[in-house]
Amino acid sequence: MGYLRIKRKKPWFSMLFLLLVFFEINFLVSQVLAVRTVNVPGFSTDDNVYPNETVRYIFPNEIIFDITTNVSLNLHIEYDNGIRNRQTYFHINNTNPLLMNITSKSSIQNFGLSKAPQGPREGEFQFQYKYNCIFQIRTNTTIEMLTIEGIKKSQYGFNPEFVYSLAVYDSTLDSWELLDTFEMVNESSSETYLQGKIFDLEADKDYYITYFEVSEVFNDWIWILVIVIGAIGIGALTILISKKDYFQYLKTRTIPIEKGAHRLSLEEVLENENRNKIIDIILKEPGVHFNELLRRTGLAAGNLVWHLDILETYKVIGKQRIGKFITYFPYYQRNPISNIDLQLSKSKLTLEILEMIEDDPGIWNNLIKKKLKVDHKTIFYHVNKLKELELVKLKKDGRKKKIYPNFDSEFYNNRNLD
Repeated sequence: MGYLRIKRKKPWFSMLFLLLVFFEINFLVSQVLAVRTVNVPGFSTDDNVYPNETVRYIFPNEIIFDITTNVSLNLHIEYDNGIRNRQTYFHINNTNPLLMNITSKSSIQNFGLSKAPQGPREGEFQFQYKYNCIFQIRTNTTIEMLTIEGIKKSQYGFNPEFVYSLAVYDSTLDSWELLDTFEMVNESSSETYLQGKIFDLEADKDYYITYFEVSEVFNDWIWILVIVIGAIGIGALTILISKKDYFQYLKTRTIPIEKGAHRLSLEEVLENENRNKIIDIILKEPGVHFNELLRRTGLAAGNLVWHLDILETYKVIGKQRIGKFITYFPYYQRNPISNIDLQLSKSKLTLEILEMIEDDPGIWNNLIKKKLKVDHKTIFYHVNKLKELELVKLKKDGRKKKIYPNFDSEFYNNRNLD
């Protein structure tokens, strides 16, 4: 007589199976929660946003508001029913959970402030409010960093041909304070979007955020000049002025030059027609390589080599091997950019800012802007380039980002060796 043997599952196998099922369910739930769309029937809503969740709120009037947070967020958001066709993305980075109230109106006067802020103004730029959407933000605890993004499309209130800057206002300010605002490209969608960041927003305090359109203020003499030289084009004027300034710099600098076999004065070097053609190209396109110079100048290879050698000897231009190519760029004394593959059309200002940071470690963007009387966007661009080249480092001090020379960088180590 045979026996029926039943193979019993081992307890550890059953437990492992249950654990796998549990983690799989949690993974699927987290994937579902990662992106969530809420169709809001009216112009306000209350919601709980979970850590690392992205929520898209679709309001009437073609309004889209996206939000991502790394902490738990209890959110109230409300739009004025006169606002139309707007898209905004908030990214919150914080340590503590938040209660956050966001109210949006078409103008600052609609918030009932006792005193309206003055519009921002910097250098030769003016800022116009045409966005017709201002966010009022209030939280129960400090927000360490809030990143704001907006797709730069006409359907969302932006002219793709214009420049825009985010600005913030609170009761401690007299006017709108401009934020460093970048134009970036989403690689997957190829869409251009604007991005700005605000740090350390205090608890129980109203902040107002919006976009301003940026335009340059032209003085009367510039308009006259534009009319006079209209036939030769604005681009030619830019090159002419840049070349004039560069030649003036070359003639007034104090730097030793070993002429070698050459017996020319600097004036003779700069007066030659072929060398002028080479300088024009390098000033307009810093980093241009030899083959491109050969094609653009129409010179024979040996002749081009001769003129380049003269310009290098007199330190009018510099060169650097980048990959397979020899590239050429303007020469500036103490120029840390000279050995780096970089567009150098504004390297003189970059160098001036670096020297200012060396002379006053801990300086910040706004102080540099005031000393140089240059637009804040220009200052940010050059400081960012210095940071990318690891020549400076930033340290946060309150709402300021102080800038220090990075003496650990290869550039400073090499300079110390020199």
